[in-house]
Amino acid sequence: MKCERCGGPQDEAAQNEYGGPVSWWRRLHCEDCRRAHAADRRIERGATQLRDTPAPLDSLVKTLAAVGCFTAHLSAENKKATREALGRALALVGVGIFVISLAQPDRMGGSLFGAPQFPAATAQRVAGYWALVGLFWYLKPLAALALESVPGLLSRRRLCLLGSALGAALLWLHPSLSVHASGAGSLIVGIGLNALLALASTILGGYLVEQAQRIGASGRLGALHQAASHLAGLAAPLLGLTAGRAIGPTVAAALLAAFGITAALLLPQNSPATSHTSQTMGAGRERAPRGIAEQIRILGGASELWQVALLLLLIIGPSSFEALLTKQQATHGFSPDQRLHLSWVAEAATLASIAAYILVCRKVRLRSLLPAGILANAGGTLLYFAYAGPIGFAAAAAIEVVNGLGAALIVVTLFDLAVRAVPRQCPYLGYAILMSVTNMARALSEVATASLSLGFATVVILSAVCSMFAMLVVTRLPSALVTRREGEPLPGGAQLVRG
Repeated sequence: MKCERCGGPQDEAAQNEYGGPVSWWRRLHCEDCRRAHAADRRIERGATQLRDTPAPLDSLVKTLAAVGCFTAHLSAENKKATREALGRALALVGVGIFVISLAQPDRMGGSLFGAPQFPAATAQRVAGYWALVGLFWYLKPLAALALESVPGLLSRRRLCLLGSALGAALLWLHPSLSVHASGAGSLIVGIGLNALLALASTILGGYLVEQAQRIGASGRLGALHQAASHLAGLAAPLLGLTAGRAIGPTVAAALLAAFGITAALLLPQNSPATSHTSQTMGAGRERAPRGIAEQIRILGGASELWQVALLLLLIIGPSSFEALLTKQQATHGFSPDQRLHLSWVAEAATLASIAAYILVCRKVRLRSLLPAGILANAGGTLLYFAYAGPIGFAAAAAIEVVNGLGAALIVVTLFDLAVRAVPRQCPYLGYAILMSVTNMARALSEVATASLSLGFATVVILSAVCSMFAMLVVTRLPSALVTRREGEPLPGGAQLVRG
């Protein structure tokens, strides 16, 4: 087929025969050739996505219903399979994130990991120390890149998860973690612990994204992920006070070992993409892993993923000033026990907000939830202005309740959005990038607010202003992501083509 304008070939085979430079020159000077080339590229990307994306569990049911051949028996089997997949994902994600979050060095037995926990330590030193201990939480994309690039590694994710959990359990029992031993040895053990826990979290997060996109449960699974993390934050001080320093590492090691064994039994051996490809290519054949360059190309074209990352930077990063808030509370005369009670109140309010989101995520669209969450988060942050003057414990507790409710709403909504925005071709790497952005933003915010000569009121204002700037990003999000409720198909049956 020849172009009517320039007389050159427009079909891909003829262009390849003429050679790359010649076809490139024709596209440069001919608008019709450029349009034809762009259409060929879109068709190629769509065909690639169709080959790589596993069929949804209810695809056959929807097809039969559309042509008037609906079968009730098939629908019942499909619903049963969906419930089983959702139940398994809820159990693995809920228990796994709870144990992994609880076993982090700053949550369980933080006083065993170095001098910054002594009363004389400055807020700057505490924030910098924990930023260093959490180094591998910012490097999660490297683990995800290895999982999706190294041949055979993704199909052995069950073994990798078991090994990381048992390895972290052994590190918790290391002799350097004792009441009388702290310093360089405990610092190295803390970094190693976070490295193994970050690997386990990456595997579990990739599995979450796979299942959430497969069965249409991004809101429920995302909310459960956040609920398990905050429940760990609520339980960690209780377990630490009950067990004491000597028993804390043993409790963490036992929980990790139990989770590792449980995950080895429940986690599916193959991902949906691998299973789908095995069926189409023949039994026993594994999907060829994507190269690093191909994954970068896919992520580079996923503009909605980077928009969500920018939202996380603007909202979650500036809202993290825990070390500075702790110092401000101590200045107002709150005892360590009172500060601990305030953290419990905040975690309880957060859990209540997450529970409410689980109920409404299937009834309300993200287009309505995102602005509401941003406004609630900014308003809750501004309440900390009360610390500029005298404040009692009851008023401080009320601030934690309101801020916990507002902050949880936007965080869980963003997590729902993040799960939807991750490209299906690389769920592990997409999830790891977004979580690394979140972790790094929190750490940098803690260090910056504790290090810079900024007043507490200035930090509060900057946090609220950055949250409001996120409104501009929300208006640019693709409508296919935010105009539907959980479980609804994309408008018009369209799919987001990435890659």
